[in-house]
Amino acid sequence: MPAWKKAKNPLVASTKYLDVMAKFKNSVVVVDTREQSAVEKGHIEGAVAITADKLASMKDAFPAKKDAPIVIVAPDYQAGLASFDIIRGWGYKNTSVLKGGIAAAEKAGLAIAKGATATEIAYVPKPIPGAMSAAKFNELLAQNAADTMIIDVRTEDEAESGMITGAINIPTDEISDNLADIPKGKKIVTYCSTGIRAEMAYLTLKDNGYKVNFLKADTAFNDDGTFKITEN
Repeated sequence: MPAWKKAKNPLVASTKYLDVMAKFKNSVVVVDTREQSAVEKGHIEGAVAITADKLASMKDAFPAKKDAPIVIVAPDYQAGLASFDIIRGWGYKNTSVLKGGIAAAEKAGLAIAKGATATEIAYVPKPIPGAMSAAKFNELLAQNAADTMIIDVRTEDEAESGMITGAINIPTDEISDNLADIPKGKKIVTYCSTGIRAEMAYLTLKDNGYKVNFLKADTAFNDDGTFKITEN
C-alpha cells in the first residue's frame, strides 16, 4: 500500500466508476455536501445531501461496514478534500471525491434527479458470483499459468509502490478504454487494495464478454515490493 494512502490522502472517483456502480442499487454511498438549494436543482440519483457544516456530526448515519465505498460530491475540490478528511478519519478506507463534481456527472450522462434527496444513507453490499478468495488467488499465482492475465486495477500512483509479479496495471476507470489490450482468450483476474475496484473492473469485463474473476480480499504492499493478501 503506497505511503500516500497510508497517510489517508484523498482518492478521486471518476464518473465512469459511478456509472458502473449504478448497476447495483445502494452499492455505493454518494454524499452531496453542497448547499440544499444547489442540491435540489440537480443531484446524482440516490445521493444523500449532508451539507459540509453538518457533516462532522453525522458519523452515526454512515454504514457500519468501514469498507463501504463513499463518493463525495462537493461544490469544489478543496471543499471535497475537507469532507474527505472527516469521513476518512472515521475509518472509511474507500472514500473518494468525485472528479469534476456535479458538472462532470451531468456531462457524463449519469442519472440526475431534482428536488429533495433521500433522508437516510442506504448501503447494501452486493455479492458477485465472480469473487475469488485469497486462498484461490494464491493458488493461481503459484500456478503462473500462461493462459491467465492478472490485472492490477489500482491507480498508477498506487501501482508504482509495488505490484504482483507478472500483473499489468490498468486502473478501474480505464478498463473500458483498454479492452484491445486484454485478450479474450485468457482467464482474467482483477485485484486492488480492498476488492471494491476489482469488482467494478470485473463487471465491466463481464459485460464485454470476458472470462473474469476478481480478488475479494485486502491486498497491502510493503515498500520492498512484498505484499500480503487478507480475507475481508
